[in-house]
Amino acid sequence: MTGAAAIAQEDRDELFETCKDHPRGPWCYQEAVEQRNQPELCENILKYWPKADGVHGWCYYQLAMKNKDCKLCERIRTADIKKMCRLDVCK
Repeated sequence: MTGAAAIAQEDRDELFETCKDHPRGPWCYQEAVEQRNQPELCENILKYWPKADGVHGWCYYQLAMKNKDCKLCERIRTADIKKMCRLDVCK
């Protein structure tokens, strides 16, 4: 395997590979990220599904609730989800 191929192999997102052909692709990905408790992967939702702002926000919301981490609310782009997150998590 060449160096570039090895790097491409490392960059493969196994969650995306699992969810890309799923009818609920972004939601499939969000649920997997939530199960793994890896909030940094929420950003990949918009990378793979650029119009899935709501799923992106829900991803951060769910993990903010689960981890009681108010800082995660600030990463949410959708205003109503961000507001709900702040109300529910940042008490």
